[in-house]
Amino acid sequence: MDIWNWVEKLQEDLRQAGQAQNAHLLTRLADEVSELQVDRVDALLPEARALGKALDNPWVDVYVGHWALRNRVGNRVEGESALGESVALFERAHRADTLDCPQSICVTQDLAACYGNIDGPGWVPERIEVCDETLGRIDPSWACFQCLSCEKADALLDDGRGQDALDYLQVQAAAIQARGKEVFDSFPEMQIKILLASGRAAEALALIEQREAEVAAAGEYEPANCTVPRRLSKAWALAQLGRDEEALQQLVPWSELTPNHWRLWANTASTLCSRDGERNTWDLGTRFNTIIEHFATVGAHRLVIEIAALSLELALQRGARWVAQRQLGLARTHLGQLRQDRGAAALVAGLAARIEALPETAPLPVPADELLAWLQAQGEQNQSRDPEREAQWLLQAHAERPDDGALAEVAASALHACGARTEAQALLWDFVRGHAQEDGAAAYTLMRWLAEQGDDDGLRRLAATYRDSVPVFAHWCEVQRARRASDWPALEQAAQALLALSPGSNGARGTLARMYMETGRFSEAQACYAQLVELLEEPNAAHWDHMSAASAAQDWDAVRRSAAAIGMELSSQQGVVEEPWGWVIIRSEEGGEPMEYYARRSGPVTARIVENAPANRAQQVGDWVVFDAGLVHPAPEDEAEREHFIPTYAQVHVLERGGFARSWLVDGAHPGEDAWNAFVDAAEAQGWQVWSHSRADYTVTDPDAEDGTLPGLLFTVAQPQDHAPLALHRFLQQATADWAHPHCWLRLAEACDQDRQPHLDAIERYGL
Repeated sequence: MDIWNWVEKLQEDLRQAGQAQNAHLLTRLADEVSELQVDRVDALLPEARALGKALDNPWVDVYVGHWALRNRVGNRVEGESALGESVALFERAHRADTLDCPQSICVTQDLAACYGNIDGPGWVPERIEVCDETLGRIDPSWACFQCLSCEKADALLDDGRGQDALDYLQVQAAAIQARGKEVFDSFPEMQIKILLASGRAAEALALIEQREAEVAAAGEYEPANCTVPRRLSKAWALAQLGRDEEALQQLVPWSELTPNHWRLWANTASTLCSRDGERNTWDLGTRFNTIIEHFATVGAHRLVIEIAALSLELALQRGARWVAQRQLGLARTHLGQLRQDRGAAALVAGLAARIEALPETAPLPVPADELLAWLQAQGEQNQSRDPEREAQWLLQAHAERPDDGALAEVAASALHACGARTEAQALLWDFVRGHAQEDGAAAYTLMRWLAEQGDDDGLRRLAATYRDSVPVFAHWCEVQRARRASDWPALEQAAQALLALSPGSNGARGTLARMYMETGRFSEAQACYAQLVELLEEPNAAHWDHMSAASAAQDWDAVRRSAAAIGMELSSQQGVVEEPWGWVIIRSEEGGEPMEYYARRSGPVTARIVENAPANRAQQVGDWVVFDAGLVHPAPEDEAEREHFIPTYAQVHVLERGGFARSWLVDGAHPGEDAWNAFVDAAEAQGWQVWSHSRADYTVTDPDAEDGTLPGLLFTVAQPQDHAPLALHRFLQQATADWAHPHCWLRLAEACDQDRQPHLDAIERYGL
């Protein structure tokens, strides 16, 4: 059964109703989950949920809820933290108005996975029961049949029945194939997981390599949720087989991992480090701490114990007793949250015995009051520091000198660097509560961490701690909280109060200026930046910011003053600054996603966009925009590369809209340069904007061509908002009539209610 048919029909209805962006939103949500873009999914969810309410369509609510949970229980491996939402969606999906929605089946997978995250072995009976109940309501032709079969196999694995899980998957695969359906990647991926967990690495590796060959032969794109686990599984298989160098080559960079792959990474890393102590560094320990803290936060209780056991072994090898003790404490905390013990208590007790057998912490290398200077000197000599080793000394020194603010801040920073963020923050809280009569490095570091974590309550408490003794710092806390929450009135009030007490606070003035820019109060932003220009010893950056604000306020005389101050010569002496300055790329945001367009720079910080937006995006061609002068991407270091470098700048304001409607896509074989140039001239004579999106090597297929391919041409045409699409359709028919090969503009033909068949024929023949 095609469970997405209703979604595709809804998308087509939305497009015909002029809501192409909403139609695309439903696809983007699923795509971003599959590409492991967890933060982008979060950014899309408010808009997606609002769409369900606007359409008054409960099926959309279930669809969006399912993908939200795929991100939470799948990508983020949330347990207790997602249980309420998982249960609520399961119940919502089984009401009369949503029971027939195909995604009401999918939510069973979400609930079973959530149970598995909390305590996989402890929830085995419930996981199997909920999968069996739902599998009984569908047949093997459903895509969901495969997802739920894998969930049940995973439960069997957690129950210690690896071979039963493999046998079960074989039976389910045979049932799928008997229905004439293809077995998806999820089956071999689950088989690989079972084999690796069962110590059958050679069989797992053979299956991985078979899948690699099949994917290479198919030549099709695979999303990250297929490629990343396969690479990590291969790394673990190779590590288990003692092929360490090959395993290292397969390890996915840490920055590309999401929590659902941390377990694979941790098993591989611990296996590799057990044979080579040089790989077992404090930085590795930091990553393990990050994993453990995340699983602890989201209530994935057994995973905390499992990963803590791996990490604790590595910490013992490094002699990091305090790290081992910390992780033992976390393991003990979550031990009591398990539904069934299944050997966890014995594991934790064995680890505790190992720690107790270690020698006590070594004494400080120098007296406590000399430790910071000594560590600084050691760092200068060795060019590297080991915060894990230093943290224990710093904690000892802090205990001896509890009133030393610098020592407290450095100790907390060392803990933070090692991933012990909870302890680091607790140390600073203890210090500031006892030393609220003055601010210092410890207070500012704590404020920064609270802002980064989005801890509004923490920032309020910190402000209250200093309100009477150091009101300037209290106002800074309020500024940070308001900025994080986009509470602009509160930010303005706090920043103004701070400046009243400390007129020389350029940081507050800059924060206020950025807020004014964000809220469109450009004249006020300009005034703030003008003050900074006068106050700063090095005002160059402030001049650029001042020009952005002045351009947005259309105060061209002010733009010229700052331009002159930094040695920039403008051609004109008065009026609007509008000059030909060459190519730039402008980055804007649409629905939380960055979009970049070619533009012609028209002044120090202004440009006109000349590239058409894709057909499913809001049109920006012709827009006259103000941008921030900071480069989005740094210029290449290589001089030859720098010659072809086009700078990218972030858009901050639209001075004037181009007035164009959506773009229409045209695809087909290239007609030749002369014919193409004549077409562009004719289209632009109508006031339309043409933009070629195809690269020089773009080709289309043609069975009549000598080598089966032809040079291709993919372009869009944008019309002014008051021009009828039918006029463009007729123009395209006439302008391309003499071209050797017909082109396709299917969506435009549909929008004009014209014959679709010529375009469908072109798609078929040329592989468009």
